Amino acid sequence: MNSLLDQLITWRRHLHQNPELSFQEYETQAYLWQQLERLDGIYLRKAANTGIIADLITDTAGPWIALRADMDALPMEETPERPYRSLYNGRMHACGHDAHMAILLGAIYLLYQQRAHWKGGIRCIFQPGEEKAPGGASLLLQEGILQEVPIQGIWGLHVTPQLPVGQIGLRSGAFMAASDEFSLILQGRGGHAAYPHLSRDLIAIGASLIMELQMVVSRAADPRSPTVLSFGQFQAGTAANIFPTQAHLRGTLRTFDEKWRQDARALIQRIVSHTATAWEIEAELTFLPGYPVLQNDPTLTALTRRWVVELLGEASTLEMPLWLGSEDFAFYSHVVPACFMRLGTGGEHPHTRLPVHTPAFDIDERGLEIGARLFAHIALRALAHFQAS
Repeated sequence: MNSLLDQLITWRRHLHQNPELSFQEYETQAYLWQQLERLDGIYLRKAANTGIIADLITDTAGPWIALRADMDALPMEETPERPYRSLYNGRMHACGHDAHMAILLGAIYLLYQQRAHWKGGIRCIFQPGEEKAPGGASLLLQEGILQEVPIQGIWGLHVTPQLPVGQIGLRSGAFMAASDEFSLILQGRGGHAAYPHLSRDLIAIGASLIMELQMVVSRAADPRSPTVLSFGQFQAGTAANIFPTQAHLRGTLRTFDEKWRQDARALIQRIVSHTATAWEIEAELTFLPGYPVLQNDPTLTALTRRWVVELLGEASTLEMPLWLGSEDFAFYSHVVPACFMRLGTGGEHPHTRLPVHTPAFDIDERGLEIGARLFAHIALRALAHFQAS
């Protein structure tokens, strides 16, 4: 094999050029399988249709730990001309999952080379569909991937342009928000724009609802519990002088408290229902339950911090604030002790410091080797820790 970084870049760029959307990762699965089956004695199987479970085992009695990488890309057009630009219009790895897969592959190769020096089992999870509810993690849990062997801890990471290469962000306890998508369909009498009194102006009603529902955050939420209500879509109308008969709004609700999450959903429903009654329209509100709060196990996070410092030095770790983004890794964190890390990938090129989910997003690829070595180091230290405890 070439140097580790060269191989990681090769893997990452191939995956970047060939992005696939959530639950459609068939070619991605085939490519990963091809790289993994080169290792004699690794146990491979498909999971959640397009995912892969790869087990490295030196002792079936354990201990057992798990490492996870997500696989799916986003429905976005990549704008910059790069040697490794996406080959497919409207599909892009704009969230770094190409890097996550390459990093886990690299960690597997490192751990395979050192298999004479560790004891136990390492379950490596290539998970589809992180970007789309219900999330691939929930499907894999239904298949029992964390229950069929006694997993004592699971780790994941995410590329983070806000952090420079070489820094690892950690936070104990609640880390990333619960997220629920919702869809609101308004229906009423359409008509000529010159005669609003004879119709129901669904665009004005929808706009009013957007503003009124923000009071759920500003006046009903405990200010000490972060809450974000955002609308990403408002579709209505066919012409400037016609009141439409239907309007469709879509958005997300992000919270950090499970009781408030349910209360906020109920309050949103009441406001929508009362508005529909007042204006004599029909309103159909549907929540698509998303991901729970991501909880980093305090003990596992403290151990992880120690192991990060051991590998990368005292200045490598950073205490992260609450993160309002959501991650379906959160499902795992409610089943076994979990630790989710932020991997610094910000570099000198301005594209490496752009936010995820933007069309010019990129990473400083030096972060790939740090991520792979970190995953492998944590796995070795965790197995030794659980063996001794």
